[in-house]
Amino acid sequence: MKLKLLLSMLWIAVAAPYDVTQPARVWAELLGLDDPEKKGAARVNAAVRRLVEGQFLEAEKRKGLPSRLILRDETGNGDVYTHPGSHWEPKKGSSKKPKNAPRYTQIPATLWTNGWIAALSAPAVAMLLILLEQSKGKNFDGMWFAPSVAAKRYGISEVTRRKGIDELAAFRLITVDRIPVGRGTLSTIRWRNTFSVQMARFNDRPEDEPSQKPIVSAGGTPRPTRADVIARIQALSAASSPAEVAAVVRAVQEEQSTAP
Repeated sequence: MKLKLLLSMLWIAVAAPYDVTQPARVWAELLGLDDPEKKGAARVNAAVRRLVEGQFLEAEKRKGLPSRLILRDETGNGDVYTHPGSHWEPKKGSSKKPKNAPRYTQIPATLWTNGWIAALSAPAVAMLLILLEQSKGKNFDGMWFAPSVAAKRYGISEVTRRKGIDELAAFRLITVDRIPVGRGTLSTIRWRNTFSVQMARFNDRPEDEPSQKPIVSAGGTPRPTRADVIARIQALSAASSPAEVAAVVRAVQEEQSTAP
């Protein structure tokens, strides 16, 4: 909830002083919260208090009016917020872009305009941000990173990581492929899960079928979704012996045991 709210505030804050003051009801509606007038607004207000405590927001009290909310630095250090693109603007009198400016990740506006921000849970949004950051804004297919990276670099638990990956795959925002990894002809082949972000999928609404075919990593074998697994078992149940069905179940279990 806090992540989705802060991300939405960063989206609308395009110019100084980066005032993101809006009625709680408005934020609740944007995030697709139930009962935006009351319960949803209460959840937003609670999240705002936590963001203020974490120094992501500054609340300026106003007599007879709701507090004015001003963005602070997104790292939570309490510094004044600056738009990430400003760090890459050439200095006065120079046409060269600054070196070693902080990198930032661009997020498609359709995350909001097509309703994805309301459909996705916080774990899914967190993993989406991680994958976009890992892609460096260019290579959206065939990404791999060790599960430990999510914990060490991003502070994401294994439960959150798995939940986010599974949800993104279910919405077909990413594809998960299995890539063979081996050090030589005689070595044991291991399998690695790679991720491809389907950027075109953001042009659809969450309830729609994908308008374009998904990108699959070169040499990869797409990991079956739960729907694929069920369909395979049902098909075999109708036409094959129980032993063959059991064999498919065991194969599926092995595939799922290597899930990201």
